[in-house]
Amino acid sequence: MIAVIKTIISVFMAVTCFFTSAFFGKYAGKIKPVDEENVRLSFATMSDSHLTDSAIRAGMLELGFYDLQNAEKQLDALVFVGDNTDHGYLEQYELFKKTIAKYTPARELLMAVGNHDTWTEDENGEDDVVLTKEYFLKYVKDITGREISELYYTTEINGYTFIVLGSESTHTDAYISPQQIAWLESEMAKAAGKGKPVFVISHWPINGSHGLPGTWGEIDPDPDEGGFGDQSNDIENILKKYDDVFLISGHIHSGFTAPGQEGVYGYLSVESDGSFHSINLPSYMYVSTRGRAANGTGYVIEVYDDEVLVRARSYSAGVWYTLYDYEIPLSTAEGNPGRLNGDHIC
Repeated sequence: MIAVIKTIISVFMAVTCFFTSAFFGKYAGKIKPVDEENVRLSFATMSDSHLTDSAIRAGMLELGFYDLQNAEKQLDALVFVGDNTDHGYLEQYELFKKTIAKYTPARELLMAVGNHDTWTEDENGEDDVVLTKEYFLKYVKDITGREISELYYTTEINGYTFIVLGSESTHTDAYISPQQIAWLESEMAKAAGKGKPVFVISHWPINGSHGLPGTWGEIDPDPDEGGFGDQSNDIENILKKYDDVFLISGHIHSGFTAPGQEGVYGYLSVESDGSFHSINLPSYMYVSTRGRAANGTGYVIEVYDDEVLVRARSYSAGVWYTLYDYEIPLSTAEGNPGRLNGDHIC
């Protein structure tokens, strides 16, 4: 059934893309690297799937998983950047597990916890951080095969380090404990010694990035709302010590924006100071109210010896949004200045 729906969507998008590509830079086509011979790492990112017990929401996820599974070259990883469930309930995790078990969207899977995932309730209906941890660790093992002992962990894919952060409270903003911050500093130092880009996965972005707090959507938002909260400066200082660090976040549900559109929307999806690069993902499940209005979207990230390509895609429709692509030269590559290139790649 998913294949039939996907075919109908693909035909429709192929026709509409022919007429709208000049305006939106989009075209239908399977996932494949720009340069298959030289790509070192290729992974998909997805945030804010907010899965409930709804079959409709599960079906929306299936459209994305089908698209990823049918990539011309299998992706090395699929990274879930938090708010995987809408409330951290057992039945929501079970549906997430059951839905993804039908597909092989990538060779490896990674999961980060989001604030909605921490709202697991105890028998009295109170948010329970202990139960949150129990459920998250269980389903990370069940879904990804990884055995972890905390809400944060490190792994390596194709020789590249992925550092996954996680809030240790049930607040909307994050709480990153002193122990986790010390761990992050140690993990970053080890990863940086490899001379390769480092990918830090967090549901929460840095405070003040990507148009925050205004893009958080509150009427009168606190300056720290929508980001890491009180620990944001500590985390930012650690990440900015090193070259070629990529922070991949979600949480604020902002849609894609293209290079140069900061003046139009008040934020960019990808921000860079030439060495530290912050990538904020749109909500997969909800249609964004800012930037590119769409859902079922995320970035496919391709790593080469001299650059990282950040490619916008609708997984649910099987469409590339090339207007919103970014090329990021690596500072470690010979002859590269280490600054963000505003030209999209296609």
